[in-house]
Amino acid sequence: MLVTIEKLAPTGEGITRTSEGVGFIPGVLPREEVEAEIRELKKNFWRGEALEIQKRSPKRLSGPHATCAGCDWAYFDRNAALDAKRSLFLETMERIGGLPPGVFGPLPAESSPARYRVRSRLHVSGMGSHTVLGYFAPRSHWVEPLTDCEALSRQTVELLPRIRDAIASSGARVAEVSLLETPDSLHRLGRFLLDGNAAAAPLLAAEMISLLDGVRVVEGEQVLRQEGEPRLMVEVCGRTFPLSVDTFFQANKYLVGRLYEHVRDLAREIPAGRALDAFGGNGLFAGALLDAGHRVTTVEAGRSAVRDAQAARSLWSDGQSWDIVASPVSSFAVRDSTDFDLAVVDPPRAGLGRELAALLAQRIRRCILYVSCEPATLARDLTTILDSNYQILSARLYDQFEGTHRVEAIVALEKKGSA
Repeated sequence: MLVTIEKLAPTGEGITRTSEGVGFIPGVLPREEVEAEIRELKKNFWRGEALEIQKRSPKRLSGPHATCAGCDWAYFDRNAALDAKRSLFLETMERIGGLPPGVFGPLPAESSPARYRVRSRLHVSGMGSHTVLGYFAPRSHWVEPLTDCEALSRQTVELLPRIRDAIASSGARVAEVSLLETPDSLHRLGRFLLDGNAAAAPLLAAEMISLLDGVRVVEGEQVLRQEGEPRLMVEVCGRTFPLSVDTFFQANKYLVGRLYEHVRDLAREIPAGRALDAFGGNGLFAGALLDAGHRVTTVEAGRSAVRDAQAARSLWSDGQSWDIVASPVSSFAVRDSTDFDLAVVDPPRAGLGRELAALLAQRIRRCILYVSCEPATLARDLTTILDSNYQILSARLYDQFEGTHRVEAIVALEKKGSA
């Protein structure tokens, strides 16, 4: 059928309306006329595929990266995409949280250049001469070979064929490759997840150590082989962060310092006191809170992240003001009775959940800085926090995932009457 795209959905797809219901089509832009085919038909909506774009948007880009399987908005003009992310963020806040756009103020949005990733994850299919290294095609587990991706540094793109060949020659059945690199793209660690065939781990590690500074070969949670450097040293705003390939870290090398500085500057507006760094990872925001003069308690469940945080603490002159608790945040919040002056929360995409959001809102005296990569769960959690006698002070967006529909937000909330 021939359809016209009305607008974009928060999931990044285009929306159209037909006699079959509301249709969702990936890879299209508003006001484009598209020949589409229904792939999945539900009671009130359908999902489809664009077979041909007959009338193109002036905001559509072309070139080899425009069809990158790993970047669902690679074809979207960068400035227009950032404007769309801002509009979709506000729409999600109102639709899910009942929060009108005005409560977020001017909502500035920080842009990002391409080639931004310091962390990347790729998938592998096949073995030997049939080995393919790349991204999953949208909504599938079919691996599309990666020829170029503007999210990755040029050095990494150039290295990927050699990584693929090394996997092929090792005889290993690899399911996933995770890479971590320094912001200058000079040093890399690699994590290789095997799909069985553990006996191939030594040869795979030997092949890879000539390409990478450090190699870890795993099967499930078991480390089969470790070669070379276990960590890279990454500098952010004057602090050194030891990072291992298994630890979550903000992926955008251009914006990580901006995030750090924004949290630091907001935290400086609160008199020095006790700060909670929830879902603290390797301590990125703990460093910002220490810079602002607070005593910090980081709570993190990931073992690799806790070890990296402890390694960072040993390097910092103010590390004695930083406590690190290895625990899920929900468990810590229940068993620990400390009241904190402020908190930075940076949960995974699932968000805090109503119970934890309400509990933290009760225990934080003055300010919560909520860092989120998922607007839908952020909207839900903000509603709970606001119902606990908080108000929104400011909000800012970061194009942390340029080339995709995703966006990062920092929302500052103040407890009423605490000023």
